[in-house]
Formats: sequence, C-alpha cells, structure tokens
Amino acid sequence: MKHPDSHPIARRLHVGSAPPPGDYSEQFDVIYLVGDYQPPASDFPNVIVKKRPFDDTHELNEDRKKFWREHQKDVAVMASVAREMADDLARGLRVLSSCRMGRNRSALVAALALKNLFPTELSGRRAYEIVRSRRVDRVGIRALANPAFARLLMNLDRSLAARGLPHAPPSSSQR
Repeated sequence: MKHPDSHPIARRLHVGSAPPPGDYSEQFDVIYLVGDYQPPASDFPNVIVKKRPFDDTHELNEDRKKFWREHQKDVAVMASVAREMADDLARGLRVLSSCRMGRNRSALVAALALKNLFPTELSGRRAYEIVRSRRVDRVGIRALANPAFARLLMNLDRSLAARGLPHAPPSSSQR
C-alpha cells in the first residue's frame, strides 16, 4: 500500500499527513507519529511505529529565552526525535515522518534529522528550504508554515555555534 499524501524529502525520508490504516511495508520501515493524532500501532502492520507527539502551537516572540523555558519539554522531544530519525536513516531504514496534516511537526523533525545527518554540510536554513520546497500538501500548502519552527531552523547554526557544537558555516547571504 502507498501512502496517499507523502512526499520524498531526501533518500529514504518522506513527510506526510497521518496515514490511513494499512500495510506500508513496501514503502516504509518506520513511521514516526509526531502529531496529536496517535492511532494504534496495530493499524500499521509490518512496520515499526514510533509515537513521539509534541505540540506545534507555539509562537516565538522576541523573548527567546522565555519561549525555550516555556516549551523545554517539546523542544527536548523535537531534538530527541530528530536524532532518533537520523539514526534510523543512517542505518538504511525508510522513514515516514507524519503528523495530522504533514505540514509542521513532521516537516520540522525531518529538517532537524537532515541537519543531524549533515551537521557541518547542511545549514538549518538549507534544511528548511529543502523540506519546504518538497512537501506541499493535498490543498497546496507548503510545509513549515509555523513561524516558530521556521525561525528555529533559520537560527539553528548560530545557536549551535554559540554552544560550540558542530554547525554549517554561514552562507554569504547570512553574513
């Protein structure tokens, strides 16, 4: 069975809306359910189902420290899911990142997983651009429309650099 609303983002990585029940083993090895819609794993026989929900209603205002304090749990889940997804991709597994509509949460963790796979080669901005350009839902809405998630990706390398962690160098347009 093929997922009716998933888009390839990178080799072995798809982003899509919540899949209807069925056997997707010809297309995926792992389905990540990161949205509020959490059907039973038994709805998806022959694939590994990883339930990792987090909230996407955050608004990132100018007080970034307050935002991160208020949403530490969700940020920790986002980072953990992205690392886990990157590990699955590195092991050669075919992954679907899915939330209810396939626009924000699933797209964010897919972009972060790409960033985890290529920390110095791929900027957060470029990961955002890749996912946004390749994931358009059934009604024509592009992924990563959530401004907080877009800003997180745009500023990711600066945040990593400030912490002394591996990051992509700024592009000429970001300097």
